[in-house]
Amino acid sequence: MMVAIAVRKIRGADNRMPSQRVTPDQPPTPLSDCIRDYVADKGMSIRTLALRSVSGSTGQCLTAQWITDVLSGRVSRMPDLWRLEALATGLEMDPDSVKALAISQWIGWDIADVRTGVGERLIFRVPKGYTTEQSARLADQLMQAINSAPADPEREET
Repeated sequence: MMVAIAVRKIRGADNRMPSQRVTPDQPPTPLSDCIRDYVADKGMSIRTLALRSVSGSTGQCLTAQWITDVLSGRVSRMPDLWRLEALATGLEMDPDSVKALAISQWIGWDIADVRTGVGERLIFRVPKGYTTEQSARLADQLMQAINSAPADPEREET
């Protein structure tokens, strides 16, 4: 299962939300798209999302302006980890999944995010040029390798 965020052409009730980039020469914006989708699906404002976005490790909150900057493409570098953690809280997502979306958006890597069990994920960079089917096959192969590995390799050597 790939991290795939559907592109919305119709906005929710919050008309103040910055529009997504739609030109073909622009890189994908999966984290921004995820934020847009969440806000539209929940019918909430960016301000409400910001108030819910608190980092568990630092206690810091995101601002509505920062989220708007992300949506508008004005955040030019990968956000600090505390910001991604806070955003994950606000979006009700696994922090590692939000980090994977950020890596894809700011670094440009294609990332696969596969749920492997309750609270467990396998997140990896997909080789350039892989199709969705090839990525799914690679994820299956990696899961087979993980599941067939000894539980504690150091204990096997003694």
